[in-house]
Amino acid sequence: MPTVPPPDDVLRLLHALGARPASPVGTDGSWWIARPLDDADERWLEVQVLDAPADATLATRAAALLALDHPHLARVHAVEPLAPGRVAVVCEHVPGPTVAAVRAARPPLADGEVVTLAVPVAQALAALHAAGLAHGAVGADRVVVRPGGMPVLVDLRGALRGDGSPTGDVHRLLATLLGLMAPLDAHLAAGLDGTLRLRDALERLLRTNAAAGDVVDAAFACADAEPVLVPDPDVLAGAQVALAHGRTSAPREAAGDPVPARRSRRARPVRRRRPGTVGAVVAVVVALLGGGAWGVHAVTGDDAAPAAAATVPPRSSGVADGTRATTAKDDRGFEAVRDPEDPAAAAAALTRLRADALAAADAAALADLSVPGSPAAAADAAVVAALAGARSEGLVADVAAVAATGRTPDGDATVDVTSGLGPHVRVTPRGERADVPAVPSRIVELVLRWADGRWRVLDVREPGGAPS
Repeated sequence: MPTVPPPDDVLRLLHALGARPASPVGTDGSWWIARPLDDADERWLEVQVLDAPADATLATRAAALLALDHPHLARVHAVEPLAPGRVAVVCEHVPGPTVAAVRAARPPLADGEVVTLAVPVAQALAALHAAGLAHGAVGADRVVVRPGGMPVLVDLRGALRGDGSPTGDVHRLLATLLGLMAPLDAHLAAGLDGTLRLRDALERLLRTNAAAGDVVDAAFACADAEPVLVPDPDVLAGAQVALAHGRTSAPREAAGDPVPARRSRRARPVRRRRPGTVGAVVAVVVALLGGGAWGVHAVTGDDAAPAAAATVPPRSSGVADGTRATTAKDDRGFEAVRDPEDPAAAAAALTRLRADALAAADAAALADLSVPGSPAAAADAAVVAALAGARSEGLVADVAAVAATGRTPDGDATVDVTSGLGPHVRVTPRGERADVPAVPSRIVELVLRWADGRWRVLDVREPGGAPS
C-alpha cells in the first residue's frame, strides 16, 4: 500500500506531541501510527481522525472515553480538535496483527481460541457500555492480538461519533466470532458430540438482545480459553498485504521501521477450566479429520491405489427391522462402490476411502468421493482447506456397522453408518508432529447417489433424516 503523508493539521499535532508519522493504518487515509522523536522513548502512538463537530456532546463523550482504562481497550490519551469539523483521537499504539489478518493466514479458530478472543473483547464492550458509549464497529479488523496473545479492541472513533448501540456492538461481535470459526458443515464433518455447542450458543445470542456479559457467560459455559495460535510473521505479512488490497485493513507495522517490543502491562485474560474439554491444538485436529461417515471417495476401475493409510477389516453389522445390513466386499472398497445393489457396502467403503484421502491431505481424491456441488462436497472442501496441507500418519476409519434404511423422494439411497477414528499423528508441512486421540464412534445417515457407474455421497444427516 503506498504511504500517504498525513495532512498538515495531523503533522502539526504530531509535532506538538513530540512524534512523527511511521505508518498509515487502514484504507481511509485517517489513521496513522506515530513514533516518538526521541528514539529512547518507547511510547508509540496512534492518531485516528474523524469528521465531527467539536461540540458539547462530543466533549461529554470524550471525557467518558478518557476516563476509561481497561486492559482490552486501546488507551485514549487525548481527543484534540484539528481543522473545523475534524477531531483527532490520540491513543496508545497496540502492536500486533489484527484478528482479520490472523484468520486470513491460518485455518479457522478452535472453540478455545474463540473463547480467548470473545471474553476479553466482550468485557471491553461492557466497560464502554457502562460508560454510556458504544464502539459501533466491532469487527475482526478492529481487534489486535498483542504479543503474548492478548486481544485489544482498537479504533474508538465510533464511540465519539455516537455510532451504534450496545445491542449492535454485541451483535457485531457475535457475527465476527462466528466468522472466525469453521463453517457449520466442517463442524458436522467432525462427527463429534459437543463441537457445535459454542457455535450454537453464539447463534442463539445473535437472535436476542444479548448484553456483553451474556457473551462472556456463554463462552465460558462451552469451552476453556486456549492460546490463539498466531502464524509466523512472514505468513502474516502476506495476509495483511492481501487484506490491504482487499480494502479491509492495512499492515499495522511500518516496513523498515519496526515497532519496539514492549512488556505489556496488561493482565492475561481469565481462564476457567472445565472438565472434559479438549486442548485447542488437539481439538482442531480432531475436528478437521472427524469421525462418523462424513465425506466419501468415489473410485473407478482406472483409479490409482489410494494414498497409503491403515485400514481395518470390514465388520458385520446388526440388522434393524425393515433394513438390510451388509459389509464391504473388499478391504479397499473398489467393488463395493461400484455395486448399484448394495449402497450399505458402498457407504462403509467410502468412509474408509475418505480416511485415506484425509491421511494424505489429498484434496482431489476427497472431492472425487462426493457429488459435485453437494453439501458433502462443500463440507469436505472446508476440511481440506483447514488442514492446510497437514497429513495424518496411522489414520484409521473404524466402521463398526452399516445399514441401508431406504430411499429419498429423489431416489437416492440412505444408509446409517456407525464409525469413528483411531488415534493417529498429525504432521504439518513443516514436519511438526502432534498426537491426536481417537474419535468415538457415532451414527450418521449418509445420502448416496448413483451416477456414472458408482456411488457418491450427496449429504450427511442425523439418523432418520434430520439435518446433522
